[in-house]
Amino acid sequence: MISISKDVKLRVITLDDQARLHELMHRIYPPFYRHLWVNEDCNWYMNFCYSMVNLQNELSEPQSEYYFVYYKENLNGILRFKYNSTLEHSFSKNTAYLHRIYLGEESHGKGVAKVLFDWVDKKAKENGQSGIWLEAMDTQIQALKFYEKCNYIIKNTRVLNFERIHEKYRGMIILYKSLI
Repeated sequence: MISISKDVKLRVITLDDQARLHELMHRIYPPFYRHLWVNEDCNWYMNFCYSMVNLQNELSEPQSEYYFVYYKENLNGILRFKYNSTLEHSFSKNTAYLHRIYLGEESHGKGVAKVLFDWVDKKAKENGQSGIWLEAMDTQIQALKFYEKCNYIIKNTRVLNFERIHEKYRGMIILYKSLI
């Protein structure tokens, strides 16, 4: 376990954790994101993203880190980021991509996300990254306000070309934070 604060700890996700990851995400994803999906059916997404095949692919990507997040000793979420990752050459080569951060309801408003973002900033700097970027849905107002407080700025937008998501929820914002 990696202790990053009194109440927040991380544990590296391995292939042996696939069933636990799948179960966790089925608990924490739908309450906040089910409404995005046609017929409120996010099962396809969940079964794809947290399948053994996808987990093998993600764990095999060089320079990526994938963790379970524990809050007060309870499994509460996931965190995944990659070093030296660019989006359509929009950023310099030495830029980290914060790919996934999902936290369970019990840690919302408790400062857990801020602790995680600060830790990712530190790790990225230690690994020679000049900045961090992430993507967020343009309708996730609370998340966007949080990213702004963490000094992320809007760099670009795009639209998901994904028919299983309601059209009004397909807008994505690409945010960036300089670490220099």
